[in-house]
Amino acid sequence: MAGFLFYVDVMTDFEDRVRRMAREAMREIGRDGDEIADVTEPPGADYCVISFRDEAAKPIEIAKPLGAGESQEMDEIRRAVQYRFGT
Repeated sequence: MAGFLFYVDVMTDFEDRVRRMAREAMREIGRDGDEIADVTEPPGADYCVISFRDEAAKPIEIAKPLGAGESQEMDEIRRAVQYRFGT
């Protein structure tokens, strides 16, 4: 009998929210949301890392909000994306 190992990649709520907001922010500045390669929250970290398919675009770290609402979080992500791509 063969044993199979399955790696289940569980996305945190924070990762999911940042991924969604980052794609929206990219579209707002006229870029393709698919330019985002991945959004990960390192174990035990209080931030997410947004990485891009273009290796020339450096990753962005987004801090986990402390009591901020989604609109404030979206503003931070939008500013970070605009700064990264100069728009």
